[in-house]
Amino acid sequence: MDDLIKEQVKCDQVDYPNENEMWSKIIRKQQNRNYKTKKHSYKPRIILSAILFTIVLSSTTVFAKYSTEILDWMRNMNRSGIITSLENGFGQEVNKTAENEVGVLTIHNVVSDQNGTTINFSLDIDHEYPIDYANFEQALLKIDGKEIQMEASAVYNQESDKLVGVLHTDEDIPHNSHVTLQLGGVKEIQLKSIELKDLAHSNKYPEKINIHQDGISQIDFISNDYQKGQYILDYLIELEEPNNIEHAYLSYTVENEPIANSGVTHKRPQPNVIKRSDSLEIQKEAVEKLGVFLSYNDTVSYKPETWNLDFQYNHDLAKQSTFVIDVDKKVELGSRQLQFKELVITPSRVKLYFDEKNIKTNSNWSYVYNYRQIKLRIGEQELSGNYFDDGYLSFETQELIKDITNKEIVLTLKDATVSYEAEKQDKVDLTNISDVPQTIKAELNGYPIDVTYYANGNDLIVESESKNEQFGGITQNVIYQNGERIFAETRSNDGVLRTHKQVETFKNIKEKDITLNFFLYTVNEDRAKTIILQ
Repeated sequence: MDDLIKEQVKCDQVDYPNENEMWSKIIRKQQNRNYKTKKHSYKPRIILSAILFTIVLSSTTVFAKYSTEILDWMRNMNRSGIITSLENGFGQEVNKTAENEVGVLTIHNVVSDQNGTTINFSLDIDHEYPIDYANFEQALLKIDGKEIQMEASAVYNQESDKLVGVLHTDEDIPHNSHVTLQLGGVKEIQLKSIELKDLAHSNKYPEKINIHQDGISQIDFISNDYQKGQYILDYLIELEEPNNIEHAYLSYTVENEPIANSGVTHKRPQPNVIKRSDSLEIQKEAVEKLGVFLSYNDTVSYKPETWNLDFQYNHDLAKQSTFVIDVDKKVELGSRQLQFKELVITPSRVKLYFDEKNIKTNSNWSYVYNYRQIKLRIGEQELSGNYFDDGYLSFETQELIKDITNKEIVLTLKDATVSYEAEKQDKVDLTNISDVPQTIKAELNGYPIDVTYYANGNDLIVESESKNEQFGGITQNVIYQNGERIFAETRSNDGVLRTHKQVETFKNIKEKDITLNFFLYTVNEDRAKTIILQ
């Protein structure tokens, strides 16, 4: 049961951003140009060059058949590795169209190799309302009777007056396969933004801000904090019934200039509640100037029609610059072990595949959540990477990687966030519980902890915080009553994104004196690892 609870704690709280959320990257950057709520003109002003992931590249003969606006959106929407593939001729031009009563679908090109498939497309349809981007109910590749689900993203491009987008799957297209793309169920969406004046830097928390617009009820700010050059906000977005809201989040400016932020959307604590944690790297004095905006989507039109388009793909081009290396290296990350088994280098991406298993260690239970620095050096070229639960580390190529025969290949991991299980003696007594907050000092594995507790009706609120910057925060506490373990109904964070502070709500705690047991906590450690792969 202990192991089961720990796995649930690790797995059910956070949805990590991943490569399958391409459309959300674009949406987050579109809002940087349109913060204030306003009526759109028929052709909304969406400037794709504002996207954070813009890659400035020179035009090559590979792109010669495409118009300027098509070139621009390819560069803006695609990863640098996809552009590298197209520039060096490893992608394949398709330029085929399919038409139905709604409009015309065009596939411009395809990049497919052992690390996945990406398709650039555009959709020319009439729309009754101004739109910013589109979602699709159906995006399938049908290959010799096999159906492959694809992630689809599309934005409205003002210059071409079309929806332009990208389709992606981690699977590749076999050589000389007959392929059918099926795309349909278009949801046309407006991106809206509401300014929340002078609220983010308020010292009064929790604070509720009423919205009551387009199915959004209110925003509950759970906590705010400034530490180590980062301003961190935790909040809940509560939705009304009914609503069409799938994605909502906060965006930020300082003196009308957009501020980039890294955010995590947690799995919903309730069906109609979106839980978010945002981290902004800004100067402390800029916090007082911070402008905060609620950004969300509004589906304005739905078209159920489907497009079907056939094409052939020649896989040989990609194989000319694909290197596959068998790897037999292990690395221990606390209570788990990664067995690296294969390194696949293609023009579009580098992936290091692994098998993962749990292991028993002599020390107390620990689990490495993630590394902040994942680097792969191939000769003189160093690539930054990310960890994916699908069983691989992924690295974005910046230029074509050629012959690797005599090149050293080294993986380095640094700056780990490590989760630990507390000991039996790690506990504190909460006495005289009332609606008046009380703070007591404690220590957990040598780290000082301030525990503030108070009653909120029949609920017990426990806030735990450490001033030690190495301490990542308490992930979870537990209360023992009548032989049963009671965990918090809600938690402000899971100790991964936020640092130092945790707010927990224990339901229906009527006792005035209880013992609070620390259960899981995180620590920021170097835990540097260097693995020579070749």
